[in-house]
Amino acid sequence: MKKILILCVTLIFVLAAYYQENYTMGVTSSVDLQGLSTQQSMKPITTDDLLKTMIDQEKCWMGLTPEQYLEDFDAFYKELRNNYPYFGVAQRKYNVSIESQYNLYRKQIETCKNDVDFWSFVRSFVKKLQYTGHIETWGYRYASELKGLKTFIQEYPQYAETVTLYINKLENPVSEKNYKAMKNFYIELQRVADGCNKHMNDPVTNESGEVNNEGAKTFENVTTSIIQKGTIAYVSIETFDMSCYSKDKEILLPFYKSMKDYDNIIIDISNNPGGGMDYFNQLVVAPLANKTYRVSTFLLAKGGENNKYFLQIPKGLEEGTWQPVSNLPSLPHMNQNDLAELDYFMEENYTVTPHNQQGFQGRVWLLVSGNNYSSSEYAAMFSKRSGFATLVGEKTGGDGIGIDPAYIILPNSGLVVQYSPIYGVTSDGKNSEEYGTEPDYYIQEGETALDACLRLIHDGSVQ
Repeated sequence: MKKILILCVTLIFVLAAYYQENYTMGVTSSVDLQGLSTQQSMKPITTDDLLKTMIDQEKCWMGLTPEQYLEDFDAFYKELRNNYPYFGVAQRKYNVSIESQYNLYRKQIETCKNDVDFWSFVRSFVKKLQYTGHIETWGYRYASELKGLKTFIQEYPQYAETVTLYINKLENPVSEKNYKAMKNFYIELQRVADGCNKHMNDPVTNESGEVNNEGAKTFENVTTSIIQKGTIAYVSIETFDMSCYSKDKEILLPFYKSMKDYDNIIIDISNNPGGGMDYFNQLVVAPLANKTYRVSTFLLAKGGENNKYFLQIPKGLEEGTWQPVSNLPSLPHMNQNDLAELDYFMEENYTVTPHNQQGFQGRVWLLVSGNNYSSSEYAAMFSKRSGFATLVGEKTGGDGIGIDPAYIILPNSGLVVQYSPIYGVTSDGKNSEEYGTEPDYYIQEGETALDACLRLIHDGSVQ
């Protein structure tokens, strides 16, 4: 035990010296040896435990003043008011008043003295919204996200014009500098914790919100099987991750061809959290379709400058794709309070034509659940409203009508908060984020979605 504590203390002082050299930080002056000893005897030492031993100066990687923390938080809330369309939805779904939360956290930030606390307050404030409309703070994955966008347009140049808007927003000197410093800070802190817990193998989540996944096992995104030869085939798709597109295409198309004479194919997306709409359109609908499918929706947005940039609203107004919300046709289920805060709309017709057809003529079943969000919710919505597939399972999570999340960049810290700029509604005005998609057939107590689907197939009661 004593050797472990000596190692911990040594590593903490090495960490402090590292930051003194690189970020003008002082040496830790208040290491709680007794506290660490207690922690070590009961459970692994976490980065949070180590942070508690550090003074304010040592917990700063950005060098901001208290006034700048407050300025950032006020600017963030202003951006939300002007661009984020889900104030009403958050209130109705989760009983969260964003304005009340802002006032509560602002009081805490008024007394904030270090970067760790400021980052924690911002992250906690955003978490209160429970990912409504894709809202989320970025930890030090900033660099990998930026790299991923650049790689994406190399592989899919047809999206370059749109994705470049995102890259240009992220490539600012403040975010680049401070996210690099954040990553260094938390990686070194994690190394200290790992050194203290080197006899343990569990990954430790650090206070940046990132998880060390080194050594994580790879998984197959697509699995296929035959449930009943000549009659029922099964495909499970874990995500619609576009990085899996090429590999999965080589699995799916031959499988579809091999079961083209089957009566039923079950597509299981019940654990699928989303990805890219094109994955579902081109690797599920297009090769199994024997006609063109089309679904009409409406995209609405606030008129804030951030939305105007990401959605290219001024250009759209000139071209007639975007219109003032006063021109929106009457939609029976449109929430009028939400509508009063929105400024522009465009009609979006999602259309998928047959492509790479494999000759399948049977029924397509889609297994869904509350796990479905974003593009997997889109898959459920599109399938039900177009008639492409019969849905079995539970109501989906939502937010399947829209575009990729936009970015709010906090001016002093460069922190990135993503959010959906689109308030997407079906042709009758139901908001996708709030209502999700109801399946055609719900599971019964004790059933899985697959159980329910097989029961329906064998009963032969579905027309």
